[in-house]
Amino acid sequence: MLSAASAIGCLIVGVALAQTPDDGLRSYIATTRYPPLAEQASIQGDVHLKLSSGVVTVLSGHPLLASSAVENAKALCPIPGGTDLDVTYHFVLVDTTVITSTTVKRGNALERAVLRMFGLKTEKVVYGCQEGIRTPPANEVKAAGPIIEIWIYGGTHCFQPQAAALMARR
Repeated sequence: MLSAASAIGCLIVGVALAQTPDDGLRSYIATTRYPPLAEQASIQGDVHLKLSSGVVTVLSGHPLLASSAVENAKALCPIPGGTDLDVTYHFVLVDTTVITSTTVKRGNALERAVLRMFGLKTEKVVYGCQEGIRTPPANEVKAAGPIIEIWIYGGTHCFQPQAAALMARR
């Protein structure tokens, strides 16, 4: 009975020691989202921040991305360890759209007969775009002492999905 209890105790201690500071950050970063306006405008890049005694200072980065990074960094301030942290947010857009193609007939039967007489094509290919078919990868975090790097992934969007649908009806 004592050996079973000691085995369970060793297992609990092993699980507690297996958790790293990255694990706590990962659970928080998993809920962080790409700024919607920046995603729509296809803005991506790095935002460099300095966290010092609860104060967040933007060192560089696009303003649309920096505001989101500052909000997220303020929640990271109570991280145990050093008081000064260098945090870099890498905002990356991943292609999540799928280009589709559809072959449609040109004109009516009479128009197609005239096109065939002149050796022209009677069909055309119409291209479209579908959003949300693929999903961006999960957000990532890497911490090495006072340096934290965070990757926030967003998806690309179709610019004119309605135009492709209208072209298919013509």
